[in-house]
Formats: sequence, structure tokens, C-alpha cells
Amino acid sequence: MNREELLSEILKELKSYPQVNLIAEGGAKAFNRYDELSDIDLMVDAEDGTIEETVKMFENFMNEIAGISLVYIVTEKKDNQHKFYKLKGTDKFSIVDLFIVERSNPAKELEKHIHGNFVVHYDRYGYMNEQKFDKELFQEKINAFDLKSKNVFGFFQYQIEKEIIRGRYIDALAYYFDLTLKPLIRSLRIKYNPVHYNFEFRYLYDEFPVNIVKEIEALLSIRDIDDLKKKHKMAIDIYNREFGKN
Repeated sequence: MNREELLSEILKELKSYPQVNLIAEGGAKAFNRYDELSDIDLMVDAEDGTIEETVKMFENFMNEIAGISLVYIVTEKKDNQHKFYKLKGTDKFSIVDLFIVERSNPAKELEKHIHGNFVVHYDRYGYMNEQKFDKELFQEKINAFDLKSKNVFGFFQYQIEKEIIRGRYIDALAYYFDLTLKPLIRSLRIKYNPVHYNFEFRYLYDEFPVNIVKEIEALLSIRDIDDLKKKHKMAIDIYNREFGKN
């Protein structure tokens, strides 16, 4: 069974559940970058008190049409569940990512400015038309995140230098990723695509300028401790170029 056939069967099944209020595809499709390697990314809303029952029905159906080989559970609560499914009767990249939330739970992750333009297959209550964006509150979150990221970068670069001097490559590399690259990427995200300020290393190829992506590739390509010393200096130079010296 190919992924389009699988998706068609899944949508038909979910639409048959009377407790389901919303069926939408997010992820790669919401950002118009879907390909044959993308997950089947589903957002489902169901009536209160029916989440566990709905997931059980869905999993029984998946076992019938393909067979579930492995499940990764992100959350499994009374009012929402988020699971990834690997299936037996499909190629290894046809992963089903199911996020299901009950009607009264406001955390539906439908915000267009963050999660893109969902492909809506069913919307009983017009959820997609009711999404509101508190720009001021969102900007406050970005500002706080940016301040913390810049403080981390500005304060902790000595940790990497210290471990390089000690000759502890593994320790230096760990600090480099946590205290140099991560805050650098976070600050760059806020500069170039602030709505995804907390998306870490994801989607950089789609959201950053080509020259910045090439520099990040170089920063991630490290041969040994001597090369790490060079890449650490390069990261600091990039930071100073983009944001000025601390």
C-alpha cells in the first residue's frame, strides 16, 4: 500500500467516527514541502471523554489495513494523545503522526503563524476560522527567549575554551553544541524567522538564507579537537557579525 492509498483509507476511517470534529493535515503539507519521505501528519479533534476510545478504534483499524510494528508515544493523557506509528504493510518512511485532542482542550496547535496552512478534510465547528493570534503576547515570548539565548552565548564561551585547553574533546564538543551552537541558532531564528523561534535545528534549509545554512553546515562538521577550536572561533565570528559583540 502506497502512502496516498494509506492516507485515503485513514481519512475515510476517521470521517466515519461520529465523535470526531476535525481532521486536518499539518507538518510538511502545511508548509507546502511535502514529498515521498514526509510523515502523514494528522491533527484530530474529538468530543470530550472519547480520546482513548478513538485512539483504540484508530489503532485497531491500522492493524487491520497494514499492521502496526512500532509505536512511539509522545503524550498519552485523558484529553490528548500524540503518537507516531510505524506500519508493516508500507515503506519505512510512511510514518503516521497522530495528534488527537478533545474538544474542550484549547491546546490544539492550529495556529497558522506557527504551524502553517493545514489541509482541512473535516471541520464540524469551524475551528480553523476561529484561530486568534495574540501578537503582543507572542512577541513577549520571543523577546524573553532571545534575551536568554544571547545571555547564554555571551557568558559561557569560556567553557568550550577551557575544555579544549584541557584536551577533553568530548566535554568541549558537548559544551560547543549546548552553549555555542544552540544559542546561536536560536538567535538566528529570531532574526530570520521569529515565528519558529523555538524550532531549534529543524527546517533551517527552508527558513534561513543559503549562506547562513552553509556556515551552519561547516560549524557542524568537526574532525578533531583542533578543528573544534577553529569552528568555535568561526561561530563567535558569525555571532558578532550578525548581532554585534557582547
